[in-house]
Amino acid sequence: MRKKKKTSPNKNPFKGRSISSLLIKFSAPAVAGMFVSALYNIISRVYVGREFGADGIASITLLFPMGFFFLAFSVLIGVGANALFSIRLGEKNEEEARTILGNAFVVLSVSSLILMILGYLFLEPVLLFLGADEHTLTYATQYMQVVLPGYALFNIGAGMNNFIRSAGHPKTAMATQFIGAFLNLTIAPLTIFVLGWGMRGAAAATVSGQVVSFAWILLFFLNPKAQFPLHFRYMRIKWKIVYDSALIGLSQAVFQLASSVLNFLLNHALLKYGGNLAVSAMGVAVSANAIFIMPLLGLSQGAQPLIGYNYGARKFALAFQTLKMALRWGVGVGLAGSTIAICFAPYIVQIFNNSDKELISMGAYAVRALNIFTGFAALQILGTSFFQAINKPFFAAALSLSRQVLFVIPLILILPLFWGLNGVFFAPAIADILACTLAFFLLKGYFAKYKQNFFFSKKF
Repeated sequence: MRKKKKTSPNKNPFKGRSISSLLIKFSAPAVAGMFVSALYNIISRVYVGREFGADGIASITLLFPMGFFFLAFSVLIGVGANALFSIRLGEKNEEEARTILGNAFVVLSVSSLILMILGYLFLEPVLLFLGADEHTLTYATQYMQVVLPGYALFNIGAGMNNFIRSAGHPKTAMATQFIGAFLNLTIAPLTIFVLGWGMRGAAAATVSGQVVSFAWILLFFLNPKAQFPLHFRYMRIKWKIVYDSALIGLSQAVFQLASSVLNFLLNHALLKYGGNLAVSAMGVAVSANAIFIMPLLGLSQGAQPLIGYNYGARKFALAFQTLKMALRWGVGVGLAGSTIAICFAPYIVQIFNNSDKELISMGAYAVRALNIFTGFAALQILGTSFFQAINKPFFAAALSLSRQVLFVIPLILILPLFWGLNGVFFAPAIADILACTLAFFLLKGYFAKYKQNFFFSKKF
C-alpha cells in the first residue's frame, strides 16, 4: 500500500500562495494582535478614568514619554534583528538566522533589566520632569512602582514576538498579545474595584498580562521541536550582528525616542494652555488614535517579512507588489478610522468617563482633531517598514523621523503661539499630511530606480 506523503513541518511559509493570500496570512494575525495590543494599553486608562476621573487619566498620560523611551530599546534590536533574520531566511542561511535570534534575546534582556533598575532609582525626579504636580504625582508614582518590571518583560517579549511571526507562525504571535489583553481586562476590575488597590491595582493587572505573555514567548523558543529554538550556542554575542541589527532598527528606535520627546513637549504644552483637563482629553484622543493606528502597524509587521524574504531572494517585483497591496489596504483602514473618530467622538470619550461633562466636551474635540487625517498615516508607516525590510536604514530613518521630528515638534512649538490650545490639538494632524507627502515622493523615486510602477496594479 502506497504511503501518503507527509507535509514537512519546515515547509517554506513564504511560498505556494498568491501575494494577497500571503499578506492576509501574515498580516491578519498581526493586525488582530496590534488591535488587541491597543486595547491592552487602553484598558487601564478606562478603569482609571472611571475610578479616578480626569486626574487619573492625566497621570497615566504623563507617563507616555517614559513608555516610549523604554520601547525604543526594544525596537532598536527587535525590529532590526528581525529584518536581518527575514533576509537570511530568504538567502537560505538558517544558521546565521539562529545566531541573530539568540543575540537579539540576550541584548533585549540586558537592556531591559538596566532600564528597569534606572527607573526605580530616579522615579520621582523623572515624574516631576514629565509634568506631574500635586494632583497627579501620587497616582503616577503608585502606578510606576508596580509597572516597571512589566515594562522590562514587555520590551523583551515585543522584540522576540517579531521573530515568531517571521519564522512563519503569525497566529502564535497574535496569541501572545491576546493573552496579555485578556488577563488585563479580567484582572483589572478585581484589583481596582474589589480589592481596592487603586492605581497599583491597575498597574498589577497590566503586569500580570505582561508576565504571562513573556512566559508564552519564552516557552515557544525553548521548545526543542521549534524550527528556530533558543540555544546557548547561539547566544554568544557577535558584535557585527548587534551593530547591523541596531543600524536597521535605528530608524524605529529614533522614532520611539522622538515619540517620547514629542509626548513630553505635547504634555507640557497641554498643561500650559489647558491644564490637567487638556492632558486628560489628549490622553483619551491618543487612546482612540491607537485603536485606528495599531491595525496599520500590524499590516506593516505582516508585510515586512514578506518584503524582506522576496528582496533577499532577489524577487524584487514581488516585494514591490506586496508593498502596493499593503498600502491600498492600509489607506482604507485609516480612512475608516477617521470616519469613526469624527462621527462618534463623544461616545468614545464616555467609555473612559461618562460623568465629567468638561472632559467629554474637550475630549471629543481632541479625538476629532487628532484623528482627522489618520488615513494618510498608512503611507508613512508602510513606507518605513518597506525600507527596513530591504535593509535601507537611512531611507527608513528619514520617513520614521519625518512626522515626529521634522513636523510635529516644530508645529507644537509654533502653532500654539498663534492658535492657543487648538494649535496643540491640531499639530499632529497637520504633520500627518506633511509626512504623507514626503513618503509619497521617497517611495515613488525608489520604485522608479527598480523600474516599478508606484501606483497600484490591477491584478493582485
